[in-house]
Amino acid sequence: MLLKKKIFLLVIPFAFLALSGCSKKTTANISSADYREDLTLVRPRFDYVEPVVTKKTESKPVDNVYKNSDKPLNVNKKLQTVLDTMAQQNKAIRYISGFRIQLYVGNVRQEADNAKSYIYQSFPDLNPYVSYSQPTYRVKAGDFMYRSDAEQYLEQIRGQYSSAVILADRVEIKRSLLIRLPTE
Repeated sequence: MLLKKKIFLLVIPFAFLALSGCSKKTTANISSADYREDLTLVRPRFDYVEPVVTKKTESKPVDNVYKNSDKPLNVNKKLQTVLDTMAQQNKAIRYISGFRIQLYVGNVRQEADNAKSYIYQSFPDLNPYVSYSQPTYRVKAGDFMYRSDAEQYLEQIRGQYSSAVILADRVEIKRSLLIRLPTE
């Protein structure tokens, strides 16, 4: 009895949907040919006025437009102050994204010190940087703005340290300008 009741409850909505889907739908039959509306009353109207053409008289070329003006040129002063503030902001920038050569990564302090002294002796332009994050020592050298500059030094350093690699790092601008490229 319960099963018949459930089936009956399921059949009723489906029957309703089937019957409503089969019914004929009516829509309003409107065609574009039947639409007529006069919009001339709301359209804007413009009166055409014939332009007056006058002959141009020859004028003398002016060398300096501001020569006879009573007001001083504040544009130059304003421009100078803006340029000065930009220069001050640029001087405040000390670091940029650049590259360093990593020579040594390991747990032995003596080897890290050896790598540091190798850089001091062989490449006096490059500044070595030793960092310690327990238990690892890292020795990096140089402040390069461009990867191509670092690659030139990397070829020479790989003779002593074959595991040397170039890493992206934050470098000091002044030191990067002091590095001279090796001549081959």
